[in-house]
Amino acid sequence: MRYLVTGTSSGIGRVTALRLAERGHHVLAGVRDTAHAPQHPLIRPIIIDVTDPEQVAAAARGIDELHGLVNNAGVTFAGPIEEFPLDRLREQFEINVVGLVAVTQAFLPAIRANRGRVVMVSSTSGRVVFPMLGAFSASKYAVEAVSDALRRELRPWNVPVVVIVPGSFKSRNRHKTEQVATADRSNAAQSLYGDAMDAFLRFSRKVEEGAGDPGKVAAVIERALTAGNPRRRYVVGIDSRAAIAMGKFLPTRTSDALLGKIAGIK
Repeated sequence: MRYLVTGTSSGIGRVTALRLAERGHHVLAGVRDTAHAPQHPLIRPIIIDVTDPEQVAAAARGIDELHGLVNNAGVTFAGPIEEFPLDRLREQFEINVVGLVAVTQAFLPAIRANRGRVVMVSSTSGRVVFPMLGAFSASKYAVEAVSDALRRELRPWNVPVVVIVPGSFKSRNRHKTEQVATADRSNAAQSLYGDAMDAFLRFSRKVEEGAGDPGKVAAVIERALTAGNPRRRYVVGIDSRAAIAMGKFLPTRTSDALLGKIAGIK
């Protein structure tokens, strides 16, 4: 089989590309810089900046055989909504939502022709909103909506659309999140939300220390790509299941207080 995985320079995308290749599948590894692509004889790096329409179109050109697309590329930006830079908000959606749709549109003809499937990597934050992650959560809620719509629209062609909802797994993304959040702090944000942001960043570091092996997510993505009858949604990680259950069954007031407490925000 031949699969395309976006965002393979690190984290879940990189581990997924390597896992698929080690099991004999041909992998197109989407990266912005081939120097950061995973190395394996069955992996072919392709340049894809999901925000660049010309790159996306060029990557899809000439690819007629494709059995699965894994939309994994994404970023996480953090900060209070009141003081969140609007350009950063646009960037969050441009990468996580618009870019995901652009890649899907470009490769769907090959997916349909080969009776393949589409896998969307969402997040627990696409089901439960943590304070300081409103922009990221909004983008992942959008991914959930896009996935539901696409799944229903592609039913006539029997093209499954599968959503992966990971909890906390090792990623270099959190370090980048902290860098950007620190750079984006305005004087007003510091005055109003400085303590809350500090608490959130401490919480984020603590989460990274206890984060799981991304190989577990890669194994579920492989199952979503190869199972004869895949589920429509896979929740990966105990923390993800617990957070989703809390949001579903607890009263809103209780959830608000508990999520703030978990994040260390008074």
